[in-house]
Amino acid sequence: MWQGTSFALYLAVIAAILKPLRCGHVAIARLWLPVAAAFPAVFINLGHGQNGFLTAGLLGAALLALPQRPILSGILFGLLAYKPQFALLIPVALLAATQWRATIAAGVTVIALAGAAALAFGTDVWWTFAASTETSRKLLLEQGDVGFEKLQSVFAAIRLWGGGIPLAYLVQGAASVAATGGVAWMWRTSENRELKAAVLIIATLLTSPHALDYDLTILGPAMAFFAASSWSNGFRDFEISALAAAWITPLLARWTAGATNVPLGLIAIMALYALVMRHAMRDRTHCATGSPGIAQA
Repeated sequence: MWQGTSFALYLAVIAAILKPLRCGHVAIARLWLPVAAAFPAVFINLGHGQNGFLTAGLLGAALLALPQRPILSGILFGLLAYKPQFALLIPVALLAATQWRATIAAGVTVIALAGAAALAFGTDVWWTFAASTETSRKLLLEQGDVGFEKLQSVFAAIRLWGGGIPLAYLVQGAASVAATGGVAWMWRTSENRELKAAVLIIATLLTSPHALDYDLTILGPAMAFFAASSWSNGFRDFEISALAAAWITPLLARWTAGATNVPLGLIAIMALYALVMRHAMRDRTHCATGSPGIAQA
């Protein structure tokens, strides 16, 4: 019931993101569903019985609702409080875009959820949660009890290569700052809603030291947003290859990292981030010069 319901939400959000393309292109109308359903991260999430579908659905739905229904968007963002490591960039993006109503709605939702939990289970549950975070950080993240090959983060890549914990935090911090700066810049300056949504989702994975391979499910909405944004101007061959590689990567990421120490999942995330930022900078250049986009591929 849990997996089926959240999977339906994930598919519904992908369908909504691609609605303009589905209505205008027969091939996309025919192929979007099998491509979205066969995304390898889907099967990893199903195998773990995890919350990747819910995370992808809430994040994608919040970004879809933001332009016209900011309060609903804020509520959906707030519901992501169960995944706090993926909420770091949401306030950055909303504040950069001066989305005050969405920001307030998200904050109120988080407070309401925390209050409801305290009423249902007592306030001691929060102290217990806070006490458990240190053990979780040491065992699951720093010592890699969960398996560094399963983690798709900069931190995990440094530890996988034998780097120490301070070095891993340092490099992860630098990557997080860079990704945060990119999100703030794009959400402040760009008018391309789909491209902004894509970069926020992708950068969310880059900024978190604790992102497992089933969390790659959220790349589904990110790639859908990117396709919706860029379809009219066409894709270069290397961009199509990058999207195809990102699509298949969840199937190979854990095995490749375990066998060769190559963090394939992180490489795919970084490639997608660079691809989206390239399109954003290209859009800025075209707006400044008044030149048209590249021809339809």
